[in-house]
Amino acid sequence: MHKDILVITELDAARIRQLVARSGASRDALDPFLDLMAMLDEKAHIVPGRCIPPDVVTVNSTVSFRDEATGGAHRVTLVYPHETSIAEGQISILSPVGRALLGLPVGRTAAVELPDGSTKEIRILELHYQPEAAGEFTR
Repeated sequence: MHKDILVITELDAARIRQLVARSGASRDALDPFLDLMAMLDEKAHIVPGRCIPPDVVTVNSTVSFRDEATGGAHRVTLVYPHETSIAEGQISILSPVGRALLGLPVGRTAAVELPDGSTKEIRILELHYQPEAAGEFTR
């Protein structure tokens, strides 16, 4: 599969589209939603949950990644915006890191666009939990 292609489950794609459709956010607040929609439309290979490779980050996956510049490692769970809890390591798919992780396999690097316009590279180190690999196709 091409390096720029992301693999997203049908359920995740449908839920992301619903989030965008239901958001009553202002234009500036819509930017993360629009970025996520552009990612789906331009880079995503959408597959049934039962067909997602077990090493690809999906929504509700727990993953470790490394900041390539600092070497710092982080462990997070990728969640929908209403479930975000930084204290519990749950980051939104709308966050820059969340958008960068979604749909990528272990070992890949991704550019994270920071609020100041700069970017940093992160590398996916390990996928500790993926709902689909655990047989949870509706989570």
